[in-house]
Amino acid sequence: YNAAISACELAGEMVHARDLLNAAMSNRLFPSLWKQGMLDLHDLPSPVARTAVRLALDDMMRRPGERRFHDAETGGDFVVITGRGEHSDGGEAILRPAILAMFRDEFAGRVECHEDGRNPGLLVVPAASLRAWIRQCAREASRQGEPRT
Repeated sequence: YNAAISACELAGEMVHARDLLNAAMSNRLFPSLWKQGMLDLHDLPSPVARTAVRLALDDMMRRPGERRFHDAETGGDFVVITGRGEHSDGGEAILRPAILAMFRDEFAGRVECHEDGRNPGLLVVPAASLRAWIRQCAREASRQGEPRT
């Protein structure tokens, strides 16, 4: 699944990448992705990690009956474990800059994401930022006449 998800994500086919990750998770192929209230991206290639974050954000917005990820309405901050890069070639972090760039480029300031001040292997998306983003998306969808699913 990693290769297929990565190929779709790199080709800009985000919906296909998300659907493949959903299928893999349904088949319990990524059992440690969501643990102890955090999204753990350790050991994932960058494209799969970005897809996992998008899937979690989509879940927060759509609020499916079978909650898989974080509940932005009642939960606290959304925490993403990227690791410090200690096991990467050269000891340089790969996932942290990739996820921060995704938030900067794709969400253009609409969703805040920053490094945890105490642990550089964690990224934090404040609950207030998530709730504001979800409300903004709901307003945009209602103006366009789209039902919120």
